[in-house]
Amino acid sequence: MSLVQQALEETDSAIFFGSLSLILAITAVIIVWPDATATQLATINAYVVSNFSWLFLWLVFLSFVFLMYVLLGPWGNIRLGDPDEEPAFSYPGYLVMIFTAGLSSGGLEYWGPVEPLVHYQTAPPFVGSSPEGWAGMVSALQYAIFHYGTSAWAGYVVFGIAVSYFAYRKDMPFRPAVILAPFVGTDNVDGWMGKAVDTLAVVVSVSGITISFGLGVDQFFAGLAYNWGVQVGALGEVLFILLITGLFLLSVTAGIQEGIQRFANLNVVLLLVLMTAALAFGPLSFLLNLGTQALQGYVTDFVGMSLYFTPEASGWFGSWTVFFWAWWLTFAPMVGVFMARISRGRTLRQLVFAGILGSFALTVPWYVATGGSALWLQTTGQADLLAVYSDVGLAGVSFALFDQLLPFADLFSAILLGLVLSFLITTLDSATFSFSMIANEGEPSPSTLNRITWGLVLGFLTIALTLAGGISVLRSFTVLAGIPAAILCLIALVGMVVQLERHAPVLLDESQYPDTDIASSVRRKLPDRVAENQPTDD
Repeated sequence: MSLVQQALEETDSAIFFGSLSLILAITAVIIVWPDATATQLATINAYVVSNFSWLFLWLVFLSFVFLMYVLLGPWGNIRLGDPDEEPAFSYPGYLVMIFTAGLSSGGLEYWGPVEPLVHYQTAPPFVGSSPEGWAGMVSALQYAIFHYGTSAWAGYVVFGIAVSYFAYRKDMPFRPAVILAPFVGTDNVDGWMGKAVDTLAVVVSVSGITISFGLGVDQFFAGLAYNWGVQVGALGEVLFILLITGLFLLSVTAGIQEGIQRFANLNVVLLLVLMTAALAFGPLSFLLNLGTQALQGYVTDFVGMSLYFTPEASGWFGSWTVFFWAWWLTFAPMVGVFMARISRGRTLRQLVFAGILGSFALTVPWYVATGGSALWLQTTGQADLLAVYSDVGLAGVSFALFDQLLPFADLFSAILLGLVLSFLITTLDSATFSFSMIANEGEPSPSTLNRITWGLVLGFLTIALTLAGGISVLRSFTVLAGIPAAILCLIALVGMVVQLERHAPVLLDESQYPDTDIASSVRRKLPDRVAENQPTDD
């Protein structure tokens, strides 16, 4: 049997061709009618922000509350797999892969230096009138941390818990469709509703990933132009995207252990090098004081920032909080499936800790070091980074920051270019792994050819949108795509509350008996014992 025949036999044609058809249709509309599409999407976005901001705000907040209960409560003891099963990856490696799969998608290196500057220039509505000086810098950094903090990961981890629970506790496939199991039963997930969920999950995730891909390409070429005056035309952009796709193909052949994990480790190393340099050569005491006050404000104002909305400032929310929440949620099915795939042997508590607190612990220092240094340079008059933002755009600010802050600026700019490149490869690698699992009926080890196919789809989709100038239009599509993504996340959240409330007593009994035979007998009794008080989905 040829590799092509094998790949076709493994693939669920309804999910693969259904999602691909929708993706191509949306792309065609954006490419053929970019101006008209942008106008219509702007109108739709304004309507969504005005009428559905509450959905995004409440969903993300309640997801965080649920995850804190899992982290601190008894549900956190539930193991994903047999009670004595060893984790597939070391905890540092596990944390690094989760961190980079999530934040490479969200563009940490892109937003870190610039978002606090923008919030300092125009204060968030929650803060009120634009504060000046120290108070303005604290609130600016506080809100930037909020957008990339614990709430940002909530949708990822809720999906990760749902998919991993049903994969390892119910022997179900690695598919977003398993979120339906608490409502329709495990035997009914393979029907049309399940395929519709999987197809929708792929489409919304592809929209988010393509935006990340496009932003990364913009940032890479902005760095070349800012530091070395290299201007690259359309052909150069196409060749660069093909280069990333080619490097991804090399990673695919190595698998998770040798491919994704190695690039994930490289991401963290490069991130730490840049962050350490910013702290070492920057105003350390200023950064520590600013970071401390921003974290204090983040904690004390967390509920207020999470739920605050005013119609008069709907434009700001549509550009920032609601946009970010919608963007993060479009990634949730993809990142959640990937989280589940690498979580065998972990407890729910370990999954939540890695996804929420562990990632937060890595994100905050980066924002303090880069965003805080950017604020310091701007307010002390040593560099006008806001002018760079106005002239060059978001993508050029990070390179201007390191150019003005650090010695050997070209060296550190080259490291930043390497980080952008590595993040892009990691994004493509983890995304195609997840899409292949979904389209291959949840197969945990999809064929290399299927992963290559999805990588080529994403690569050529980005090329087409870049050449047509459609990445900015696709960004406008994000808030709209966030609505179905939010509905999927809501189903996952409610379903896991129902599922864990129904089955947790027996699952927790199992954790008291690490011996395999005893634990297995407890598992075999699960349906009968639960049936005494609650209906089961088995």
